[in-house]
Amino acid sequence: MFHKNVLSAAFALALAVPLAAQAQDRPDITLAVDNLWETMDPVIGISTSGARVHYNVFDTLISRNRWEDPDGATLVPQLATSWERKTPYIWELTLREGVPFHDGHIMDAEDVAFSMSAERLWGPEPLAPRGTRYAANIVRVEATGPLTVEVELDIADPTFPNRLATPLGFVLPKHYYEEVGTDAFGQMPMGTGPYRVTSFDPSVELTAEAFDDYWNGPVPAESLTFRIVPEFSTRFAGLVSGEFDIIVSIPADQIEQVENADGVHVLSKGIENYPMFAFNMLEDDETLPDNPLTDPNLRKAMVSAIDRDAIVEALWGDATFVPTPFNFPEYGDYFDPERERAYPYDPERAAELLEASDYDGEELEWHITRGFYPNYEIAAEFMVEQWRDVGINVKITLVDNFSLAYERPFHLLNMSMSSDFSGDPWRPLWLDWGPTSSRVNASHRTYVPTDKFLELGEAFVQAQDFETRYAAYLDLVAEWEDITPGMYLWRNVVSYGVRDDLDWDPGNSAVTIFDKRYLKN
Repeated sequence: MFHKNVLSAAFALALAVPLAAQAQDRPDITLAVDNLWETMDPVIGISTSGARVHYNVFDTLISRNRWEDPDGATLVPQLATSWERKTPYIWELTLREGVPFHDGHIMDAEDVAFSMSAERLWGPEPLAPRGTRYAANIVRVEATGPLTVEVELDIADPTFPNRLATPLGFVLPKHYYEEVGTDAFGQMPMGTGPYRVTSFDPSVELTAEAFDDYWNGPVPAESLTFRIVPEFSTRFAGLVSGEFDIIVSIPADQIEQVENADGVHVLSKGIENYPMFAFNMLEDDETLPDNPLTDPNLRKAMVSAIDRDAIVEALWGDATFVPTPFNFPEYGDYFDPERERAYPYDPERAAELLEASDYDGEELEWHITRGFYPNYEIAAEFMVEQWRDVGINVKITLVDNFSLAYERPFHLLNMSMSSDFSGDPWRPLWLDWGPTSSRVNASHRTYVPTDKFLELGEAFVQAQDFETRYAAYLDLVAEWEDITPGMYLWRNVVSYGVRDDLDWDPGNSAVTIFDKRYLKN
């Protein structure tokens, strides 16, 4: 069993390491956030509320170049200075020399191998099972030299480096992690990033101070404090009074109020997350013995009946857009701004599809987590009216958390899908809808992939050159649209309130980062 005195002793060294001379006049930044994840292990705590902190404390092996390319479609070295494909199945990483962790220990290949190891991420009982989706197809990670690591896959994946810019690529100190254990590490994490955590109470706040031995310095802020302030009105009042420097999660209907306040401004950013809903199309859901949504004509009718463009314009103006499925700007060369949706808004077509279905007016229940996605509930009310216009009866059930949303029976389920792989659609198209996804395997599963989808997905995964992979990607998207297991609504938007004298811009990222690339002083 882990004891607090072990953590105190283990982390004391980190706090005792002498700092380099600190820059003068750096700000102490206080962010008012709506919540923080209960652990700061950067894989176990995968979430927007955790990632707000992670990218300030940890570094990934590779980064997406968001500071020059807002869509982050290009990769640049971070803790790995280079990566080479030695065979179709083996990648070799060369690591940056002399990178210190927050306790002064110098990062080496053993740290990297441990961070991606079977023990931690992809074995039978990994310490951080949420990382399994990022570590798919890894069969060996080995330190082959002080600064070289080999990663072996069971598929020939030319896009593997993209994953090293995700939480898979965060590097943790093996010695400290093994000394204090998984749970304690999450409460007092240590990385190589520009800030080191000094205190963390998951129900109150996290504080971190500048790490002036940071390899990619100088560090532009003296300290960061992430303080939990659940109510927007309190966050806003604190921003105006000067108590807070940044506030997160401005409701869409409050943005004008913040913009009109003296001394502050609003940053609204489209991020790589797409609110949607999934159809429960299972034939074996015992809670829905006569589930109408097993009929694909009904699902397609429901998509065709919704004027998403008008709804998004009414709710968001020009701040975001309705995506064609899996056709996202962050996909680089895969993105085609002219590609059309297979089922656009078309009430006449919706009526024809509905007539071809076996639907007989049954009430369909839509579970929505209250207040989680901005504007989602308002959009849902518009959609229920549009469905009613064509003869489809949908009831919204608002619940207070996802555990309640996942309780059956339900016909529709709110969710969102992220797209955090640069230049490639592998994660949201295959990981989020393929055979290992939560859509297929979790307690709240909603569908079973068709044999054709699985066959096309394997062809996509195995493709080695761009032309072949692009063709396989289009085939897989077409099959997804033919199945119609869900409907994407818009690209998510996050809004921050920021004091005017703080020169900070997070780019098109779902997280807050305060290194020299994003914060100027």
